[in-house]
Amino acid sequence: MGRVFRRGELKEAIVAVLARVGQMHGYGIMTELKERVGGGWKPSPGAIYPALIALEDSGLVRVADRDGTKVYRLSDAGRRAAERSSAWSRWASLTERAEQGEERLALGPLLDRFAAESTHRRRLVGPDAREALDQILSRMSDEIEGLLMEGDDDG
Repeated sequence: MGRVFRRGELKEAIVAVLARVGQMHGYGIMTELKERVGGGWKPSPGAIYPALIALEDSGLVRVADRDGTKVYRLSDAGRRAAERSSAWSRWASLTERAEQGEERLALGPLLDRFAAESTHRRRLVGPDAREALDQILSRMSDEIEGLLMEGDDDG
């Protein structure tokens, strides 16, 4: 299965889970997320723990050692963020994405492939051609941004 969460959504979801349960260890958070999003998605430690570290670094999450196990809970700032967050309203959309197996891929490799496959990428151009190419690439960038912004409304 591809990615279920968009940029920032996993952290929001972790904050929402901790707001609901109070405190929990990483495996418990993964289990809770899997149940909420649906069985079609399996959270990985490679995604959850870096998100938890980032949340701790940003001051939203506190961590305590309980019998050799890290237990996570929201800080005061994290509780305020949870109150402002719309993460709970997204669970239905996340579950639908997971069940449909909607594949989500990073845009970077697609852009890298475009640049690498261009037969003219090493060609030298004069100032006029460079300006024209800059304008074309700027329009392409605007179109890509517009397309991606439209997609943000679906979940």
